[in-house]
Amino acid sequence: MMWNPIDSAVFNVPLPGAAVIHLQGHHYIYVTRTPYDQCADLRTRLDPAVLFTRKYNALSQVTWAGIPMTNGDLRSYAEGLIPDETTIKLRVSNPYQVKVGTGSNNGHPEYQFKIEGKASEDLIEARAASVLDAINVVPNPYLAYSAYETSQFTNIVKITNLPPRAVVTIYSLDGKFIRQYKRDEQGIAQLDRSNPGIARTQVTPDLEWNLKNDKGIPIAGGVYLIHINGYELGERTIKWFGVNRKFDPSGL
Repeated sequence: MMWNPIDSAVFNVPLPGAAVIHLQGHHYIYVTRTPYDQCADLRTRLDPAVLFTRKYNALSQVTWAGIPMTNGDLRSYAEGLIPDETTIKLRVSNPYQVKVGTGSNNGHPEYQFKIEGKASEDLIEARAASVLDAINVVPNPYLAYSAYETSQFTNIVKITNLPPRAVVTIYSLDGKFIRQYKRDEQGIAQLDRSNPGIARTQVTPDLEWNLKNDKGIPIAGGVYLIHINGYELGERTIKWFGVNRKFDPSGL
C-alpha cells in the first residue's frame, strides 16, 4: 500500500444523500502515548473483526489524529511517489475551548479533595540537628568574586538555609565582633487569595552579607566565624574564608 495523500480536502460528487466526499487519500496519521512499533498494536486492535472494547483501548492511547495533505506534486509510483524527505506538520484549526461562564471555574475542569487525619508537624529536637547542618555560606572560600554580585562595586556572599527565626553573628578569628543580623521572618498572608493553594508566602531562607562590618567598613581578607543561634533549634558555628579584590574605579 502506497502512501499517497492528495492536495484536495473535498470533492463534490453527485451521490444520493451525499454532497461531498472527504478524500485526501484517507491516509490517517496517529500520534500516540506509546512507544513506536510501526502501528503494529493499533493495526491489530482496530481490525474490524475485533471486539469494540479492544478498539476503545487502542483509541484511548491516541493523543492526536489527522489526515495529511500534500502541498506539492508527488512522483510516479515507479519513482516512489515522495520526491524528498517528508515533513508532517500538526495543525489545529479549532483549539480546545470551553464555554465561558459555565460553572464556578468558568468552564474549566474543577476538582475538590479533602485531607483527613494529616497535619504539618512541629520541628522536633530529633530533626533540629539536620536543619542546622543545612545552613551554609556561599561561596566559601570567597576568592574576590561571587555570582551574586551585580557590579565591580558590590561584594556579596549568602548565608543560606536559615530558619525563619535566628540570630546570625559574625566574628573575626580572634573573637572580635564584626556584624549581627536578627531574623524573625513571617510569610505574607494571601488576603486576596490569588493563589488559593497557600495561605502565606514562603519566607526567604537566606540573607546577604556585603562583607562590611556594622560600621559600613569593608572587612579585611581572612578567616571569619559565623555563629547562628536558632533558638529552640540550637546553635551552629561556620568558618568562612574570604579574599578581597582590588578596588576598580572604572565607570565612576
